[in-house]
Amino acid sequence: MNYKWFPKTIDLVHPLMNQIKNHAFIKELSEGTLSAEQFHFYMHQDAFYLTIYGKVLGNIATQLKDPDHSLDYMSFANGTIEVEKALHKEFISQLGGFKPPEKSPTCSLYTGFLTEVYQYDSIEVSLSAVLPCFWIYKEVGDYLLSIANTNNNPYQKWMDTYGGEDFSNSVDRAIEITEYYAQNATSKVREEMTEAFLKTAQLEWMFWDSAYRKEKWPV
Repeated sequence: MNYKWFPKTIDLVHPLMNQIKNHAFIKELSEGTLSAEQFHFYMHQDAFYLTIYGKVLGNIATQLKDPDHSLDYMSFANGTIEVEKALHKEFISQLGGFKPPEKSPTCSLYTGFLTEVYQYDSIEVSLSAVLPCFWIYKEVGDYLLSIANTNNNPYQKWMDTYGGEDFSNSVDRAIEITEYYAQNATSKVREEMTEAFLKTAQLEWMFWDSAYRKEKWPV
């Protein structure tokens, strides 16, 4: 397939991707110096997020007309989420000395946005809205593996998961399917897809940032 929509969209998000890579959360994660309390907060927020994300992926699967595409998204909803949940269980059990946080404002905003897009926008826009979580985590995982301190880094297993080949294959397939729908959409729908992709990419940065700050509800 000759990709057209995705490369143009990625060009727009590269500055934000650089901000994510340079965020203190990512830098300290790579060095192994991120505090256990911050990582504990992050893992709980990610667990909250994945509960909704998995449901949205499953719902998308039921709307895809191509049976192979539908099976792929059911696989994403089941297999990928289960791998991530296993990581959560392992790390959260290791970090059991901290009080479990409530769902943060940013996490609530992100999951609410994904749910709203699925309920009120086209399937094409839904596909583009869930794609940054795939693509950005792969980019961050690969980046971390290239720079990380691997000498007794407590977060090595987390980095290995997102920088691994299995996850990369899932990301490539999600991009391929989204590109297929983009090429068969109107120019207006493609613009909406790009807008949704950029919005959830921003929310990815906000998610890392909120975890670093251990974000709380202001009132």
